[in-house]
Amino acid sequence: MTKSRFLTLVLVVTLLPLGFAGCSGQQTGTSQVAEQTEPAPPPAPATGGSDVVTPPPPPPQSATRTEAVPEERPRRIEPKTPPAPTTVTLTIPSGTALGLQLAAPLTSETALVGDKVTATLQQPLLVGERVVFPAGSTVEGTVTDVKPAKKGFKDTGGALALNFNRIVSPNGRAATIAAGLSRIAEGSAGKKAGIIGGSAAGGALLGKLLDKNAAGAAAVGAAVGTAVAGSTKGKEAKIGTEEMLSVALEQAAKVTVPR
Repeated sequence: MTKSRFLTLVLVVTLLPLGFAGCSGQQTGTSQVAEQTEPAPPPAPATGGSDVVTPPPPPPQSATRTEAVPEERPRRIEPKTPPAPTTVTLTIPSGTALGLQLAAPLTSETALVGDKVTATLQQPLLVGERVVFPAGSTVEGTVTDVKPAKKGFKDTGGALALNFNRIVSPNGRAATIAAGLSRIAEGSAGKKAGIIGGSAAGGALLGKLLDKNAAGAAAVGAAVGTAVAGSTKGKEAKIGTEEMLSVALEQAAKVTVPR
């Protein structure tokens, strides 16, 4: 009995490892078969009939990157500041005296109405403290009336009337002016020659003077601010280049000068 149990125990101990090995091998084989026999996923069901055409895939996008062009906005035009004026206009007052000397002598014997007359400014012409025309500027004018002595009237000699209308500086600056004078020939009996200032003394006024006697001529001369003496027939009115003449502006004149 004891020997029979011992044999049984030995047999159990001998077969026990084989049993474990068999179980392990069966599990491994089962796992491999399961992996090999895993079914494939079923095919995707059709979405339509045989006439449906599958659209082609979109073309691949270009690798080149196009940058957006910025929108050009209208520029704001800023108003330009006007440059500062480089000149200024000055006014030469009416009554301003001009000291002149003629460039060429004049005589009632040869002068004609319309002849050009040129004189030279002897003193600078000022507006305030500004010299607008320096000494040496040219003053231009014309002969407006002539009475030769040979055509004179009773107790009168020759006469000249001048009108100055423009003054020009040596650098070309110019202004329009209005000034004039009239010359009556030297008289007799100790009476001196007379000058009437102002262009109004020429023309018709000069004719009136020559039509009158000494007393009448003096009265008319006094009306324009200068005494005029009578003269004897045969004397010519003369104005030499060495004689200093003074004429006054009859109206204001404008001149443009640098600032």
